[in-house]
Amino acid sequence: MFLRKMRWLCAALVATVATVATPALSKADTQILIQELDGGGSPVGGQLQITTGTSASFATTNFTNIQVTTNSGSGAIGSLTTNVSANLSSTLDPSHTLQVVVTNDGYINPFPGQPAAITNTAGASSAIGGGTNTITGTTELMSVPLTNPTTQTSTVASGTVIAGPTAAAADTRPGGGSSNETTTSSSSLPDNYAIQQTITVRATPNAGGSIATGSTVGGTMGSTVFTAAAPVPAPAGLVLALTAIPALGLRRVLRRKTA
Repeated sequence: MFLRKMRWLCAALVATVATVATPALSKADTQILIQELDGGGSPVGGQLQITTGTSASFATTNFTNIQVTTNSGSGAIGSLTTNVSANLSSTLDPSHTLQVVVTNDGYINPFPGQPAAITNTAGASSAIGGGTNTITGTTELMSVPLTNPTTQTSTVASGTVIAGPTAAAADTRPGGGSSNETTTSSSSLPDNYAIQQTITVRATPNAGGSIATGSTVGGTMGSTVFTAAAPVPAPAGLVLALTAIPALGLRRVLRRKTA
């Protein structure tokens, strides 16, 4: 009888842990800002678009056929991956850059209050001739609800920063980059949070030359947030019960020998 009850108790504990570790479902909203920046890093007037959803298309003076797509996942590993591609104007001003800001507010942390490790990676595409393509980006986490939500298109989403931004990760093709992965951490990640990526793309002609017609620039930015459950000690009653099992067995042996 005792062992049967112990089996039921252990099964109940396993079921409880599994329930806690399974993330709940939520509706994730995504906002994408696309804009051209001048040589000083300031937005160029009229060269800006804010959309909601997981994809966007736009064109500016120096960057045409801009395509942005995002993919996300929530759970013990929260992730946001953004792909950016753009063609270049035949009158490209190489001092100008393309900036993309992606915000997703639908992340659920299955282990609230536990530390989290945040990784930020950059990978540039190689479809360029006569120059280099560089992608640079950072990742930061914000508390939910956001101050400026992802469901509107009047201003870029924003809120209270709870981790980051990371140092910039960068990758250049051809050539590669030495800082294509950066990290940061959160000492106590809340139940819900948002991820925001800030991405910059630059095209640079080779000295004395020009970038080949048909070249594209951009690449991929990836953000991951990893949390894990803290070790949970067994309940005191369970520890005492498990400790009593050897003694119960010994008592039965002694009883048989006495008989």
